[in-house]
Amino acid sequence: MIIKPLDIKKVSVTDEFWSRKRELVRTEVIPYQWEILNDRIPEAQASYCMHNFKAAAALNKRKKKQGSKFEAPKFTYRGFAVFPDKREDAKDDEFYGFVFQDSDFYKWIEAVAYSLANHPDPDLEETADRAIDIVADAQLENGYLDTYYIINGTDKIFTDLRDHHELYCLGHLIEAAVAYERATHKDKLLNVAKAYADYVYSVFGEGEGKINGYPGHEIAEMALFKLYDRTGTKRYLELAEYFINERGKEPN
Repeated sequence: MIIKPLDIKKVSVTDEFWSRKRELVRTEVIPYQWEILNDRIPEAQASYCMHNFKAAAALNKRKKKQGSKFEAPKFTYRGFAVFPDKREDAKDDEFYGFVFQDSDFYKWIEAVAYSLANHPDPDLEETADRAIDIVADAQLENGYLDTYYIINGTDKIFTDLRDHHELYCLGHLIEAAVAYERATHKDKLLNVAKAYADYVYSVFGEGEGKINGYPGHEIAEMALFKLYDRTGTKRYLELAEYFINERGKEPN
């Protein structure tokens, strides 16, 4: 028996309780979260999520412009979470927030996708598209995408799989990209996710010179299967299987 995902556009929620909740998310929660991601709620802790993507995009642009003259930052550990003493003290070219801060944007985009699937909103879609442009600009040419390391130094990527959540962020990126492509038929974020997944596939595994490890926080495995289901590209399924089978082995 072949099981296919249910098209959310073909699902109608008629229950009064859940209809009210969905409308609340669409009209209040999603817009509020966007303000949070952009640090525009004075009484709330600044997240620096979009700040980090913009900083990474600016660094990436400078790298492309300078070419061989570009001096890449050397990784400096600044803690699991780092915030300026005052919001106005934040520097445009530094990373702030938690190491997994990127995932907050991906979760927001996924929520936007589900909302757009049932309630088209041109203004919200345009906001999401512009934000996706920033994320795409932050991605390195090899496909790697994690603002914590792009800003702080890529010489130490994938050296702390348990705590630094690069693969966790990959998982949420894929979940968001697949949902957004299903809802809008726009594939820019999906192509970003595919490029990052391709890079991860190229560096993880049991072969010589590859990283023999697995995500410290599960979600990449499920997301990679969704990416395989959406694209038909078998290496995403193979990578998901590798991560699942590798988990729990000794030494770990």
